[in-house]
Amino acid sequence: MRKLLSLFFAFGLLFVAAGCSSEQSSTSKNDDKKQESKEPLSKEEFTKMISNPDKYKGSKVDFYAKIFVEPEKDDDGIYIQAFADPKNSEQNVIVVADPKTDVKNEDIIHVVGTVRESFEGENALGGKVTAPIIDAEKVEKTDYVTAFSKPIKTIEVNKEINQHGYIVKLNKVEIAEDETRAYVTISNQSNAKINFWEHNAKLLVGNTQHEKADNFEVGYPEIPTDILPKTNVEAIIPFPAIDANEQVIKFYFEGSSENYDINIEPFQFEVSIAQQ
Repeated sequence: MRKLLSLFFAFGLLFVAAGCSSEQSSTSKNDDKKQESKEPLSKEEFTKMISNPDKYKGSKVDFYAKIFVEPEKDDDGIYIQAFADPKNSEQNVIVVADPKTDVKNEDIIHVVGTVRESFEGENALGGKVTAPIIDAEKVEKTDYVTAFSKPIKTIEVNKEINQHGYIVKLNKVEIAEDETRAYVTISNQSNAKINFWEHNAKLLVGNTQHEKADNFEVGYPEIPTDILPKTNVEAIIPFPAIDANEQVIKFYFEGSSENYDINIEPFQFEVSIAQQ
């Protein structure tokens, strides 16, 4: 369904955008019917606008989105199709921006602009498709955490454990509404390769054990299978969301060294998050 919808937009967007630009002069004569606003729509208003864009013509918007098909471009502009709710592949928007805008499929973007009107049509299955067309004043690339997962609480930890030159440092922890993130630096100061077993990472909250979570939308850097001597690796390891009012949480990381004369014990960190 998602791919068919993307294809429909990709083939139909340029025609629709061109038609809309030719109508801008007549639309501007009806400014008294627009819901002009100096302030951008609230999150709740933005959600309502998605299903009824014409009601919000002329309204300012300030939102984040993830591009889901390669943008089309001509001399007049670049036409971007994106989901403002990428986790659920919902809240389709069509963003018309300056042709010099440098974005591509899968980019996460911050958009400031104005609701022009709605785009309506049918997808390949005959279903009705409605999406707002946004005239963008600004489109800039950003990242998943900034756009969709701002932390409720950030705990600066800066603790490290060194075992025979295999060093794991827990830099900080972020607690967000949708996940908990451990920012880790893995440093190999030994003379042998080391391995970090990312999928064995665990978060302990009270008597509850949480496994590493998968977040396919964000694209956190992957940890190499082998970490060479005298190198560092920065990692963000996500876990399920937790209550930001917890007192203490614990992280458990495992790894090994290719120097079989030494034994690497699990790296365990206890973090106080109370009153942070």
